[in-house]
Amino acid sequence: MVAKRARTTLSQIATAANVSVTTASNVANGRLELMSAATRERVETIMRDLNYRPNEGARSLRLSQRRSIGLIIVDDSPRFLADPMNTNILAGFSNYLSVNGFALLLCGIHHATIDDAHLLRRDQTDALCVIPSGSATERRRLYRRLKETEQPILIFQDDRPSFLPDALSVRQNDRLAGERIAERVIQRGARHLVLLVPSQHWPAVTERQLGIDHVVQASGPDVRFETVVCGSESVADTQTAISRYVDREGLPDVFMGGNDQMGIAALTWALDRHLSVPADVRVTGFNGFEFTQYVRPRLTTVTSPAYEMGKQGAALLLKRLARGQFDERQLVLDVELQPGDSD
Repeated sequence: MVAKRARTTLSQIATAANVSVTTASNVANGRLELMSAATRERVETIMRDLNYRPNEGARSLRLSQRRSIGLIIVDDSPRFLADPMNTNILAGFSNYLSVNGFALLLCGIHHATIDDAHLLRRDQTDALCVIPSGSATERRRLYRRLKETEQPILIFQDDRPSFLPDALSVRQNDRLAGERIAERVIQRGARHLVLLVPSQHWPAVTERQLGIDHVVQASGPDVRFETVVCGSESVADTQTAISRYVDREGLPDVFMGGNDQMGIAALTWALDRHLSVPADVRVTGFNGFEFTQYVRPRLTTVTSPAYEMGKQGAALLLKRLARGQFDERQLVLDVELQPGDSD
């Protein structure tokens, strides 16, 4: 009978790395903000060399943690993971959790099925995160339901309500994004602006609309701004909405996509009708994800730090689990104008 190989201990790791057992434990438990990068790398190298595997059962009992985080995406579309904003946030969030030994439980829900979401009905996570959509009333109901779980809450792309004390909001500055894109097209001569928005309400799109409207109001009475609701924001829905609008109101100076997908739909709509972009009509987008590089003319857009949002949100959430409270209540990441050839 082959003798079972003894498990490497944290004490052995600490001795080999020339650090305290507490420091070795902090590395094993993801409390990485408590040490320098060089110390972390040295301990992690020793752990790999000695094939260290933490006893997750014992560690979970000791820390009263399940080592899992729940992420809820509220989206009426069954293809909620096809949305590049969701997937970029999710990638940054999941990658950081994985490196630090936490699992991710993902759930896509509709507003009508919030009460049936298993992440809200079962006590199986250390914290819950949400990418919300819906009206202010619908989101308030969601946040009250999250409060009932008595878990730390991380909210992406929306503000934290005052009745959620143990919560953090991580978002990008979408109002500033709207202001920057509006300033650019108005400076370049646009006087009739149309923003394309999905029928599903996303807080970030509302913020972009408010930013555009602020600049338009300050630009004088000769600048006109309207929104066009484009259904599911698919190519077909967006282009149908554009055609109906143009048939009714004529061609605006600029179509501003509420996101890059809608901007590209407007761009191809114009090119399919042998309109010159930007000579006949300008087109812009929002978020600046990599797939915009596949279209010509290059889309003028505003870059989104979505991956970084996910990563930083995960880091702040794990720090909350280690220390017992959030150090801050809101983190707002900046955006950058990405000029192209479409406006």
